[in-house]
Amino acid sequence: MGNTKKQNFIQGASILMVSMIIVKVVGAVFKIPLTNVLDATGMAYFNSSYQLFTTIYALTVTGLASAVARMVAACSTKGRYRDCRKILRTVQIIFISLGLFGALLMLVFSRGFSSLIEMENARYAIMAMAPTIIFSCMMASYRGYYEGLRNMTPTAVSQVVEVICKLIVGLLFAYAVIAYAKGQFHDTGMVFGTKVLTESDAVSIALPFAAAGAMLGISFSTLAGFLYMLIHYRRSGDGITKEELRNSPPPVRTKAIVFTLIKTALPITLSSVALTLTNLIDVMTVSNRLQSTYLANQSFFDNLYGQYLGAGQEMHTFLYGTYTTALTYFSLVSAFTSLFGKSALPNITSAWVDRDRKSLKTNMESILRMTALIAFPAGIGISVLSRQIIMLFHGSKPGLVAATPDSLRLLGIAAIFLAFTTPIYAILQGVGRFDLPLKFIMIGAFIKITTNFIMVGIPQLNVTGAAIGSFLCYFTIVVLCLVWLTRITGVHLSYFKILGKPLIGALACGGTAYLVSQISDSKLITIASIAAAGAVYVVIILLIRAVPKSDILMMPKGAKIAALMEKLHLL
Repeated sequence: MGNTKKQNFIQGASILMVSMIIVKVVGAVFKIPLTNVLDATGMAYFNSSYQLFTTIYALTVTGLASAVARMVAACSTKGRYRDCRKILRTVQIIFISLGLFGALLMLVFSRGFSSLIEMENARYAIMAMAPTIIFSCMMASYRGYYEGLRNMTPTAVSQVVEVICKLIVGLLFAYAVIAYAKGQFHDTGMVFGTKVLTESDAVSIALPFAAAGAMLGISFSTLAGFLYMLIHYRRSGDGITKEELRNSPPPVRTKAIVFTLIKTALPITLSSVALTLTNLIDVMTVSNRLQSTYLANQSFFDNLYGQYLGAGQEMHTFLYGTYTTALTYFSLVSAFTSLFGKSALPNITSAWVDRDRKSLKTNMESILRMTALIAFPAGIGISVLSRQIIMLFHGSKPGLVAATPDSLRLLGIAAIFLAFTTPIYAILQGVGRFDLPLKFIMIGAFIKITTNFIMVGIPQLNVTGAAIGSFLCYFTIVVLCLVWLTRITGVHLSYFKILGKPLIGALACGGTAYLVSQISDSKLITIASIAAAGAVYVVIILLIRAVPKSDILMMPKGAKIAALMEKLHLL
C-alpha cells in the first residue's frame, strides 16, 4: 500500500466540493422531474418518509461516523497507525449491527409514523427506505475512516456513484409506477383495486406507490456507494505504509476503543438526533397544524388552492408538499457548506491536540470565510428569485407555483444560517466541546416548534409560518455557537474580513439578480439573471480581495493560482 499525502482543510473541501457539484447537478436532474411526476402530494409522502430516515440515520450513523473520523485523526497525528486499523475493524461490526437495527425500526414504525403525521399513504415509501439504513451504515464506516486520515477522495467518489445510481433507478421506478397506473386505468378502469374516472385521478391514486418506487431507488444507490467503498479499500488500501505500521505502538484493547468511541460519539449523536428530531417534529407539527388550520378555515383554503387537488388528495398534505419542495432548495446551500465540516474536523482536531494556536485560528477563519462565500450569495439569490426558481423548474405544476414562493423567499435567508451550523459544529467537536451543539440545537428546536404552532395556525401564513420558525431557529443557533466558540478557544476572529466582505459581494449579487429578473418572467431571463448575478459576485469578491492568499495557497495548484492573482493585483 503506497503512502497517501494528507489533505489540508481547503484541499479536502475542494475535492468534496467538486463531488458535491456533480452530486447536486445530478440530484437536481433527479429531484426536479421527480417533483413534477409526484407533484406536491407525492413529494409530501417522499419527504416525510425521508425525514424519518434521517432521524434514524442520525441515531445509528452520524455520531459514530464523526467519532471515527476524530479518533482516526487523533491516532494518525500521534503516529498510532495500528490503532487506526483496529478502529476500522471494530466499528464495522458495530455499524452493521446498527444498520440492521435501524432498518427494523423503519419497518416497525412505518404505519405508526404515517398515522401520526396524518399521511397514511406515506408508509409505503417508509418501508421502501428501510434497506438504505443498512447500506448507509456499512458505507459510513469507510467514509469516517478515510476522512480521519484526511483523504476525502473516496467519500467524494462514493457520493457521485450513489447519486448517479439514484437518478437512474429512482426515476425509473417512479415513472414505471405511474405508467403502470395509467395503463391499468385504460385497460380496466381500476388502479390498484380502486375504480377511477379519469387518468388524472389514476395518477393521484398511484402517487404513494410512485413515491415508494423513488425511495427504493435510493436504497439501491446506497448499496452501490457501499460496494464502491468496499472495492476501493480492498484494491487501494488506506495509504498507511508498512514502515508506519512497524514504527507504530501496539494498538489499545478493543474495549478501550469501544469506550472512546461511545464517549466521543454520544454527544455528537445526541446533537444529530436533536437536529433531525427537530426536523421530524417540524413534519408532525406543520402537517398536523395545517390540518387543524384547514378544518377551521376550509372556505379560505379551498378558494386559494382547492383547484389544485386531485382525487384522494388532502389540503394539508398538498400544502406540506409545497413546503417540502421549498425545503429542497433551502437545504441545497448547507449541502455544500457541510463539506467544510467534514474536511475541517480532522484539521481542527490536530491543531487542538498539538496546541497549535496559529493553525487553529487559520483553520477556523478559513472555514467560516469559505462558508460565508457560498452561503451569503446563494441564500440571498434564492430569496430574491424564489418565484422565478419555482416557475423555472416546476412551471408545469400550477399548485407549486401558487403556493411555494412565499415559503422559499424566507427560507432563502434562513438557509444562510443553516449553512453555518455544520461547519461550526465541526469546530466545536474538534476542540472537544461535543455538548454545546446539542444544547444550542435544543434551544433552536424549542423556538422552531413554538413558532410553528403559532404562525402555521394563521391561515394567511400557513406553511410560510414554518419558514419563519426555521429562520429564528438557525439564527439563534449560529449566534450562540459563535459566542461560545470565541470563549472556548480564545481566538479573536475578524468578522468583517470573514463575513463582511462576502456579504458586500452577496448584496451586489442579489441586487443584480433582482434587476435582471424584472425584465420578464421568461425562463431565459431567469437563467440570465442567475448568470449575471454570479458574474457580478465574482468580480466584487476579487476587487475587494475577500479571499486571502493563505486560503489560495491551501487549494490544489494554489501556488500557481496565487501567482496569477498577484499579477492581476487581486491579492
